[in-house]
Amino acid sequence: MPTPPSVAFAWWKSAIAGEAPPRHDGLPECGYYRTRLVKGGPFVAARIWLHREIDLTTGELSEPEEYRCEIDGMPRNAATAWTYLEPISRDDYNRLLHRRNLIPEMQASMAKVDLVSIPILPE
Repeated sequence: MPTPPSVAFAWWKSAIAGEAPPRHDGLPECGYYRTRLVKGGPFVAARIWLHREIDLTTGELSEPEEYRCEIDGMPRNAATAWTYLEPISRDDYNRLLHRRNLIPEMQASMAKVDLVSIPILPE
């Protein structure tokens, strides 16, 4: 049977609630995150989810579930990337995506941002 969303997102919900759930290398958890691709670069949005193929007649999995990861719009390996991700709320995730489209400095996610010469003001 497919993993229920309440189970898949339990770690992330606990983390954004201020608790400190244990993080294990190579065992990703579904949720919304932020990270930097380079030191001093802008934060970029990241997410991890479960990809699954479900048989429509039985409601059961037709293939094993697989964790998928996307960082700054690009697919990444969820198991190796997730330990570097910082949990954020879904609203903050959506704000990062929105700001990326508005602020040119945030689109250059592989470049260091000098906030003294180019301040990025909050919305």
